[in-house]
Amino acid sequence: MNMMKIDGCALSVDCILSQAQKRIDELQQVIDFLQMQLEKAPEGTLYSTSSHSQAQWQRIVGSKRSYLSKGKTKLIRALAQKKYNTLLLDDFKRQRSVLDQLVNSYVPQNGEKIFMSMGDRLREQIVPLNIPDSDFADLWQSLRYKGKTIENTGLLTAKGECVRSKSEIIIADVLASLGIPYRYEFPHELKCVESSRCVKVYSDFTCLNVRTRKEFVWEHFGMMDDAEYAQNAVVKIEMYQNSGYFLGDNFIFTMESRDKPLNSQMVQKLAKKYLV
Repeated sequence: MNMMKIDGCALSVDCILSQAQKRIDELQQVIDFLQMQLEKAPEGTLYSTSSHSQAQWQRIVGSKRSYLSKGKTKLIRALAQKKYNTLLLDDFKRQRSVLDQLVNSYVPQNGEKIFMSMGDRLREQIVPLNIPDSDFADLWQSLRYKGKTIENTGLLTAKGECVRSKSEIIIADVLASLGIPYRYEFPHELKCVESSRCVKVYSDFTCLNVRTRKEFVWEHFGMMDDAEYAQNAVVKIEMYQNSGYFLGDNFIFTMESRDKPLNSQMVQKLAKKYLV
């Protein structure tokens, strides 16, 4: 769900600026480290020659050259490291400069602003390369599906949906409060670990990160102090992994027991980390 397509063309979600800024921060840390190391480095530069297939080392300080004996191993290594650090520093500064120019001049554009800048009548005649996030979220949310049959539990979310537990109310209401689209008990096909057959499961919540346009499954395991339930939960998690769902990538799970109920603050943190 993180690709925008039209007639065979595709653009991935534009993360160039965030990735560039991350790289800039990493480069700057290394630049600072290298500069610190060079300040501590011995004076002069290292020059190597060979005589009778044996390496000979010279130290150059200004216009003065001096040979370094085998006993000067520590100094030779320090000067070699200094030369390497100097070349590395120059290249990393060059990379930093290029990325700085990119960040200052690049404006991410997958076509949404251009599409929205056109009049309503024109937009009605156009198939856009990419629809705006809000329209994409509405389209995703509008999908009709047949969920799992649920009797009237009397447990309602803020949106008026009937759910199976108070913990599911907490999760649903956090998602709604953060504007995260979700589908309750949306069906997914999972591959069994010990066989090739597939099993239909109704995941507690299937959520959409609107910014990245990526789907996440959120399962809540609410009776982890029950041995049989806990064993079934482990099997279910393994089935998700076997089907390409991995924790933090496109899968989230929470759990609780009688003594350790669901922590609503943790639900908030998980939702903000992966879904906003």
